[in-house]
Amino acid sequence: MERTTGRQVLSGALMLGAAAVLSKIIGTLQKIPLQNIGGDGVFGIYNAVYPFYVLLVVVASAGIPVAVARLVAECEAAGDEQGSSRVLYASCLLMSFTGLIGFLALTWGAETVASWIGNRHTVPAIRSSAYALLVMPLAAALRGYDQGRGRMESTAVSQVAEQTGRVAVMIALLLYYVSREAPEETIAAGATFGSFAGGVCGLAAMACFRWRERRSAAREARAVSVPSGPKEADLPGSARGDLSAPASSPTIGAWMRRLAWTALPICLGAIVMPAVNVVDVFTVPRLLAQRGLGEAGALAEFGVYSRAFPLVQLVTMVASSLAVGLVPAVAAAARRDAAQLRELLASALRWTWLIGWAAAAGLIALAEPINVALYTDAAGMAAFVWIASTAVSGVLQAVTAALLQGMGAVRAPALILLFAAGVKAALNLWLVPAYGIAGAAISAAASLALAAALNAAALKRASGVRFAAWGARSARLALA
Repeated sequence: MERTTGRQVLSGALMLGAAAVLSKIIGTLQKIPLQNIGGDGVFGIYNAVYPFYVLLVVVASAGIPVAVARLVAECEAAGDEQGSSRVLYASCLLMSFTGLIGFLALTWGAETVASWIGNRHTVPAIRSSAYALLVMPLAAALRGYDQGRGRMESTAVSQVAEQTGRVAVMIALLLYYVSREAPEETIAAGATFGSFAGGVCGLAAMACFRWRERRSAAREARAVSVPSGPKEADLPGSARGDLSAPASSPTIGAWMRRLAWTALPICLGAIVMPAVNVVDVFTVPRLLAQRGLGEAGALAEFGVYSRAFPLVQLVTMVASSLAVGLVPAVAAAARRDAAQLRELLASALRWTWLIGWAAAAGLIALAEPINVALYTDAAGMAAFVWIASTAVSGVLQAVTAALLQGMGAVRAPALILLFAAGVKAALNLWLVPAYGIAGAAISAAASLALAAALNAAALKRASGVRFAAWGARSARLALA
């Protein structure tokens, strides 16, 4: 494998970041026609179910690719091409199995999940969103393989194709069901079914890149063939070559176990914001209903509370995508070059602070105009401002988690996540009855700040990087 230059690393990271920006913009803007076409009832059901879809997207687009990319990068650094192929094959098997199990669990358990939310009208939408589990994990495995080999173009194209397909199908089904005067729960189910259509588009894009790569490898092999000809098992990327590794190479089962243990904490570390939202889904509507709003009023108020989250998630997704692009380089530097590792970490954290502070300042300053422009009124301004402030801690948490995982510290972000989610739930029980959605927003800001601080402390202990001084300078520069 050729040595990855700093320019190549930066180019790949920027490509992933640009794709994440475009994808998130598409996903954010789709909520406007959703509300306008479907109405408040459909929008409320969608907002109650949407966090589960976000969990699927984040797990598939952040956790699994990072795990596969890390193992593939290690194989490539050691010159083990067959090991890389075995990682891909093992990840596809593992993701197919877990995706099927998740689909069955969410389909059969939809009524149970709806009872946790406190609204049985969400059952069709929950079942509809489960179909995405059949295709998205496979696309994630292919993305991770290409990222580990330093090829970011396919991941970027796949992400955009997935989001475009999801929104296009969602709007088409919204128009269809509304024109037929279908029940609100059916319309919401049609909207969430777009996630499956998007997953199919993303998987198709990755499959096209994979097919083109294999065809190119076969053409090159024919061009340099000797009279006796190479054996199929010796061709990089061939089906037999993918499976026939030396005896010293780990088996497919061993790679699957290693992937599972590596991917689980990585996925947990990447889902802080969606996990906070899921905690909210199970607590905030019930607590709001207990304040006398009723079931319908609680869901409507929950929709107001959720307004700022897509904008913060846009910023977080950009930063985490940049960090994911750096994971292979961080993993390689952690094994060979401590000075290069510190340089990579310091650069990543500087940009983290700049992005986070600039985004938070902009969202807070323009909170009312943004709220009115996107949602037609200025309801829930206190909650909007508090959620906007989480851009700093959300970005810092996402990037430090990815950097820790690249260094091999995969357990710390998972443990920190569990602790922060518990704090969020406890604060909701205390603050929501007293302050409504503003209390829920305050608890979100506090729990994310705690997670970011603990991650930063863990990164400092693991690497020795000191970022307090230049972090303050970056904040001043971003706010200038």
